[in-house]
Amino acid sequence: MVPTPLNTIPPGHHILIAQVPARFHKRLLSLGLPPGTRLTVLRNRNGAVVIGRHQNRMAIGRHLAAQILVQEAQ
Repeated sequence: MVPTPLNTIPPGHHILIAQVPARFHKRLLSLGLPPGTRLTVLRNRNGAVVIGRHQNRMAIGRHLAAQILVQEAQ
């Protein structure tokens, strides 16, 4: 499957982080989101993209979400 930007994924989809730009790699690692992490998109409307992992929720700004490439989790 071809990776697509996180900000284009509709709510309810389970995804894997496929690729992160080098300049944001450290930031996402500090949030516990390395490539290969399985997430669920909880909300994707105007503004931030809300993702879930286990029992935690996190909001990712649209600018950053547009640069994180993800793929559908199996």
